Formats: sequence, C-alpha cells, structure tokens
Amino acid sequence: MAAHTLITGAASGIGRATARHLAADGHVLSLIDLDAAGLASLREELGEGHAVCVMDVADPEAWAAMAWLEAPLTGAVISAGISDAAEISQMSFEAWRRVLSVNLDGAFLALQAALRRIEEGGAIVAVSSASGHKAAPMTASYGASKAGLSQLVKVAALEAAPRKVRVNAIAPGGVKTPMFSGQAFFDGFKTEHGGEAGAWAALGETMPLGRFAEPEEIAGLIAFLLSEASATMTGSVLNCDGGYGL
Repeated sequence: MAAHTLITGAASGIGRATARHLAADGHVLSLIDLDAAGLASLREELGEGHAVCVMDVADPEAWAAMAWLEAPLTGAVISAGISDAAEISQMSFEAWRRVLSVNLDGAFLALQAALRRIEEGGAIVAVSSASGHKAAPMTASYGASKAGLSQLVKVAALEAAPRKVRVNAIAPGGVKTPMFSGQAFFDGFKTEHGGEAGAWAALGETMPLGRFAEPEEIAGLIAFLLSEASATMTGSVLNCDGGYGL
C-alpha cells in the first residue's frame, strides 16, 4: 500500500517542493492550502490520485469537517506558515495574532488532526525555523510562533511514542521561498542588487555557508524524517540553517 501523506502549505515554497519530492517517491498526497490557484496548478503538475482542499489551517471548523480525508495517514508535513516584520514597539496586536494564528494555532490543529488519523509507525514533520531559537530584530511574531512549534513537537513526540509514531521538526534558516521574497524589504534588496538573483546572492552572504537554501533541499530532509532512515529520531528539531544559528 502506498504511503498516504498530508501536507499543509502545499501550494508554494517548502510545502510545494515537498509535495513534488514525495509524489515522485510514490506517496499519495492530501494537499491543503488557502491558495486555490496554487493548489490547482500543483494538482495538475502531480497528476491524478492526489486530493486537494482549499482551507484556512487556523479554522477549527474546517478541520472538523474534513470528511474527505477518509484513508488513514502514514505521514504528515505541517508546513503552512506566514511571516511579518516589525519591531515589537511598532507591531499591532492584529499583526501579532495573524502570524500566531497560522503558524501556531494552525500547526496545532494540523498536528491534532494528523495524530488522530495516523497509523501506528507513522511519522510527522513540522516546519519550524532557525528564528525559533535565534533572536533577530523584527522577528518577534514569527520567532515566537516557531519556538512554540518546536516545543509543541517535543510534547507530541512523547504522547505519540506509545503508538510508535514519530514527530520531528525541521528548522531551516534562509530559504528561497515566496514567503521570504514577499517581505517588503526584499524589494529594496532587488533594487539595490540588480534584481531577484542579486538580492538572493546578497542575502546569502549573511549566512556562514554563503547562500540561502533551495526549497528542494529542505524537502529532501523532510523526506528523510518521514522515512525509516530516521527510525530512531523523535522529538528532534533538525537544524538546516546554513550555520545561521552558530
């Protein structure tokens, strides 16, 4: 029987790269995102046999109504996330709650749904961030949400262990995704450095390894955490941050 894996945030970035990677490995996918057009193009790209659902991961009623997810899961990837950039003194409470709602509330609901549907011996991976363990200005809401997610994963790992279900997180640093390039400051980098490629190169110079990661590289590590190659790993937060946290 083919592996059946749930992916949130599947329409773009790390989630989309992971969907491509797992589909190529033979997984049957259930794909969730709020971006209807992005999901539609992904389903067309991947072909028949995969389910899609347009929904807000932070909506508990949407999760409660998931009758379409009938088959048991063997895996789940919790990748949906958003970002914001503001100093604490200038951040509105609405902006704070928006990020926490998607990144932490949404992750909790996705994790809860996955744990209720996953088979014994299954594996779950949540996408955390280096910002969850290294402070930087302008990252209060994003960093706090990812720190909370990393701790949530550890608690889930203990609770799921009796069923031999593994729960891990992955903590990337800079990754070339629309979530990053969609930030307002990125436009300034493009202007200053002659376009998008120049902006990514300039940002990469801030990393010890000298570059940002490609989404496909992170997808490969997520696939590893879902696989039997990581059978002794649970409750781990796998850093893949290019040395950012050093």
